[in-house]
Amino acid sequence: MLLDNHGRQTTYLRLAVTDRCNLRCRYCMPAEGINFAPRDELLTFEEITQTCVVLASLGVNKVRLTGGEPLSRRGLPDLVDELGKLFPTLSMTTNGILLPAHLDRLLTAGLTNYNLSLDTLRPERFFKITRRDEFAGTWRALELLEAAGLRVKINVVVLLGENDDELLDFVALTEHRNVDVRFIEAMPFNDGDGNHHLYLSSAEMLQRIRSRYPTLVADQNDVHASAVRYKVPGFLGGVAVIPAYSRTLCGTCNRLRLTPKGTMLNCLYSTKGLELRPLLRAGIGNDDLAELITQFVRGKHATGHITQRLEQSSSTFASMTSIGG
Repeated sequence: MLLDNHGRQTTYLRLAVTDRCNLRCRYCMPAEGINFAPRDELLTFEEITQTCVVLASLGVNKVRLTGGEPLSRRGLPDLVDELGKLFPTLSMTTNGILLPAHLDRLLTAGLTNYNLSLDTLRPERFFKITRRDEFAGTWRALELLEAAGLRVKINVVVLLGENDDELLDFVALTEHRNVDVRFIEAMPFNDGDGNHHLYLSSAEMLQRIRSRYPTLVADQNDVHASAVRYKVPGFLGGVAVIPAYSRTLCGTCNRLRLTPKGTMLNCLYSTKGLELRPLLRAGIGNDDLAELITQFVRGKHATGHITQRLEQSSSTFASMTSIGG
């Protein structure tokens, strides 16, 4: 069992399999000059699997694949086949553009939970935010997931002055579609693109939504959830807000992160991690690896604010793609 010094059990791994992506979302990646990790610096599927075998033995029961865009990692379904043998819940955060070619196999392997990144319902605005003309591909993925009978979560990073005027449009989308729209506070990553001025608080988002939907009610929430869920009575889907920057839900965190290059992190705002790649390549055994991970998780800080204060040396953060979404 993975317990930190605050009595919380870690049961959820966010596994970033690549730092590459087919989009260039301004809040995640710079437009150019990206130093992607060389292939030999990424954890291999065998190294990922060994780490996950250990984590499963320590009580981790859910894995979310992230990136970058996870489907841009060649051979990803092979890894999902192995992870499906270890964990009862497999999830993926994806822009969906590459999903059609892989969906059937991913579903067979047990990957049935999908968060689709879609920050706007307007094709021309999609291009402005992502720097790529791929709206049709993401929308097609949504339709395929719905056709497969899955309840999709749509991740919307709310950017003040960029797409915040679409909050009510996204809520309206849930009236007749079995989707959950999750509004995410913009974070200060990829700071070179001036992302600090894009922040809109989750409280302000809720205020705007309630101005149009005053009957909005709280939905059932998991104590470990990163989102606070709501529902408009009579609507098929639901909405949620994720206080990613204000971090009001940090106290119940049950997550662990693994970057594409093999750094284990206790928090999105961490800079001090456990470097697994050299240990794995030196042939560390599972028992020793389990002990190191157990000790590392014990040192997790109580909140993201404390982590930032103790571990960040400046106000400039790494690009999200190098950490894992």
